[in-house]
Amino acid sequence: MVDPDADVRTLRRSVAEPAAFRGVFEAHHPAIRRYLHHRTGDPAVAEELAAETFARAFAARDRFADEGAGVRAWLFAIATNLLRDELRARTRRRALAERLRHEPARSVAPPVPTDPELAAALRTLRRDELDALLLLAWAELSYDEIATATAVPVGTVRSRLPRARTRLRAALAADPPALTPEGSPAR
Repeated sequence: MVDPDADVRTLRRSVAEPAAFRGVFEAHHPAIRRYLHHRTGDPAVAEELAAETFARAFAARDRFADEGAGVRAWLFAIATNLLRDELRARTRRRALAERLRHEPARSVAPPVPTDPELAAALRTLRRDELDALLLLAWAELSYDEIATATAVPVGTVRSRLPRARTRLRAALAADPPALTPEGSPAR
């Protein structure tokens, strides 16, 4: 059993000496992985979630606030949140698979817009806004999923999407250039 006070000291030392985090990892990784394996039933998923647990803990180690529960509880809180996300994603995937089994086949939307005005309007967006908007519209990801996919906080996604929509509306509302009968812009 790990001494909780020593655990806290090791975590705090790892802020200045990142290699010290190895002690936290070695002390708790087996238990975290075992818990996740029992919950998911899949050793590969459990290992992936355990790795993500420690990656997030390492990234947030300077924000750890010991409220008496210690490092172990903090790590299990991170693991449990990741597990909830995984279980929600599984439920969504199963529901989608079930819908697809019972829906008639539909044509798939083209990967790029065929409307030249829309294509031009999309090109006016910043890359990060475009990514967020297309992940929402074409991939039907949630804000949390977009945040994960683009490696930004969900609050950033929440601010990018309205900006992208505003720019897109403005670009689509702008007067299109006059075209010649051959379809090229008039000069």
